[in-house]
Amino acid sequence: MSPILGLPLLLILFLGGMPVAYSLIISSLYIMLTSTGIQWSAISQQMVNGLNTFTILCVPLFLLAGKIMNSCGITKRLFKFARVIVGRLPGGLGHVNVLASFIFAGMSGTAIADASGLGLIEISAMEDAGYDKDFSCAVTAASSTLGPIIPPSMPLVVYGTVSGASIGALFVAGVIPGIVMAILMMALVSFYAFKRHYPRDPKLSFRQILQGLWEGLLPVLTPVIILLGIYTGVFTPTESAAIVVVYSLFLGIFVYREVTFKEMIKILKDSVVDITSICILVAASTLFGVMLVKARIPQTLISIVSSTIQSKFLFLLILNVILLVVGMFMETVSAITILTPIILPLATAFGINPVHLGIVIVLNLMIGVLSPPFGVVLFAVNRVGEIPMSRLIKALIPWFVVLIIALLIVTYIPSLTTWLPSTMSLGVG
Repeated sequence: MSPILGLPLLLILFLGGMPVAYSLIISSLYIMLTSTGIQWSAISQQMVNGLNTFTILCVPLFLLAGKIMNSCGITKRLFKFARVIVGRLPGGLGHVNVLASFIFAGMSGTAIADASGLGLIEISAMEDAGYDKDFSCAVTAASSTLGPIIPPSMPLVVYGTVSGASIGALFVAGVIPGIVMAILMMALVSFYAFKRHYPRDPKLSFRQILQGLWEGLLPVLTPVIILLGIYTGVFTPTESAAIVVVYSLFLGIFVYREVTFKEMIKILKDSVVDITSICILVAASTLFGVMLVKARIPQTLISIVSSTIQSKFLFLLILNVILLVVGMFMETVSAITILTPIILPLATAFGINPVHLGIVIVLNLMIGVLSPPFGVVLFAVNRVGEIPMSRLIKALIPWFVVLIIALLIVTYIPSLTTWLPSTMSLGVG
């Protein structure tokens, strides 16, 4: 039997409801048994090697930092900070929603944290100001996709760990695509503001401006610390994660005094539960990737694909379509751990930079978390905004268009992702 049948076996197991990690391990065992030269001792060795890396420490540390930030009143202060900056624009709170999500992305690194944490504040404030519930919930859901694109990003850490791409380069590579996404979203907000005559915030006094800026200043420094530290070489991305944890603890315990000992215990417990599932996935995907390589499955796929597709443009288009569909049905980290070992060799054969590929994969999957039937952000905003799912999906249609435009721009202008890390000498080939 051919080891390449391990790929459809993986799909069958997953669709059959088996946990992703077990599906990966069983498929890996099938590939091992149908190939030659692979020893049983490689199973535990490769799974441990997948976690025995310095870079994997980014995952629990950024996850912990994000949970601490969510527990110490950061969301309220960020919303006020963003409101001072763009609240006076037409449709002001729509712009505030996007900007607050952009800034919060530099702390949480996940879309669901943005939608659940900032979402309640944003939707409530917009409804009180006279905005339609449909618009308020749609812009909240769409802007949450910025979370995993702006550094730090949990999905990019997982991609970097599985693919071997520089996490520092991936972090920096997400900045310009994130800005592109935010600008397009704010353009759509402006369109709705003029069409529906949405209000803008009243003029603030100088004292109110200073107060809002001051309250948000310390949280806003988080992504600045990360990027400056990596750029100057003072610390690595992994070390930056530890520094952000210390900084978030400082804010929560000593500055805002909103993180108690009891709350901290709960944060640590939640973090351990979350990181355990992620680490099991990474270990299983490492084994899967090694088995693919030893069975020469990537080379077989490259031969098949290159004989049918000669155009890099067409390959990227097909890849985007596949990833968009996958994102509709599969959780982000699971999708990355399963697909990266398969997609990366194919993309490399077409001359696609691994860092560029990582941003494209994550952006596709972020559109997926907004999409029915299983989009986690869709359900989070449905719950927080108390809006019927059918109304929310209909309201999101224009935002899907904007996100697809952003995806095409990022996909076909690779310099948007590679230019910044290359100028910072962060290992982009």
